[in-house]
Amino acid sequence: MNDIQITFIIKALNEENNIAACIESCIREAQPYLSEIILVDALSTDNTIRIAKQYPIRIVQFLDANDIGCGATAQLGYQHATGKYIFLIDGDMEVCDGFLDHALKFLDENLEIAGVGGKLLDTQIFSAEDQRRADSYQKLQELEFVSHLGGGGVYRKSSIESVRYFSHRGLKAFEEAELGLRLSCKGLKLARISKDAVLHTGHSETGLQRLKRQWRNGRLAAHGTFIRGALRKKWWLQCFKQMWFVFAPLFINLLIISFLVISSVFVDFTVLHSIVFFITSWLGVLFLLTIKRGNLNVAAFSIITWHAALVAAIFSFRKKVKSPYSKIESCELFSPTDFNNIS
Repeated sequence: MNDIQITFIIKALNEENNIAACIESCIREAQPYLSEIILVDALSTDNTIRIAKQYPIRIVQFLDANDIGCGATAQLGYQHATGKYIFLIDGDMEVCDGFLDHALKFLDENLEIAGVGGKLLDTQIFSAEDQRRADSYQKLQELEFVSHLGGGGVYRKSSIESVRYFSHRGLKAFEEAELGLRLSCKGLKLARISKDAVLHTGHSETGLQRLKRQWRNGRLAAHGTFIRGALRKKWWLQCFKQMWFVFAPLFINLLIISFLVISSVFVDFTVLHSIVFFITSWLGVLFLLTIKRGNLNVAAFSIITWHAALVAAIFSFRKKVKSPYSKIESCELFSPTDFNNIS
């Protein structure tokens, strides 16, 4: 019989500056429970592994670099997990004191809840997206039901087993959203409680720098992969609603073109008139978005992000990915037994 209560899955890639604090916070929170800590390393090239081997944890690593991705990293950890509950966390995070106790108590008292998260506290704010996320967590009510647990959370393993896999190995982003949709189709809920859950270091970068990085590492392409994977699924409509910003430029341009076509019956539009109308229309969108977001720069960057997501989705939509049900090949580099032998 498996007596492990909680499995911590730490996702890591070149986290030498943060991994020690992350592991130590997991060890601290795990003290009252029978637990295991699994570090899933995405072939780090820095000192992440060397530092991690100083702790009594399991370290697993991808065998094939082509398998690496955010979804695959979480799923690989799940393949090795034996706990009744799964705590997913990134290598640049630290678990806040007492959160695990609150999370497990909440799950024990609410059997219809598949997973629970708390407040993600950014330790540094560099972009409008960082600020938006920080503001949203500050507004968090005592209990809110959510569509997904971005930033990690504690999941009931039996709930994950009911939807067959934890995280889609083919998704480089939106893996939490995809999991949330699958769980909701089973009538299972996700919740966020007003407790500090994790400290998040993140990247020291502006919004534009983040967009460039996500273009290079394929995270932007996940828009198309996510949408394609939703086709013929029960939750396709919910996926399309979540991805509204990908379709926003198409919809707005379609409205503009439709207006021009209809108006051309009554007014003789020249090419210059059409160009001016296009620009004016998008300036109107920018104006309305500025009112909603309260900041011109944030509104402008949102429109840039919409277009980047659309272009990435178009290129990636036709790309096939590996089945989420297939096993990810891996090796175990280190275990608590190895640690004890070293000690």
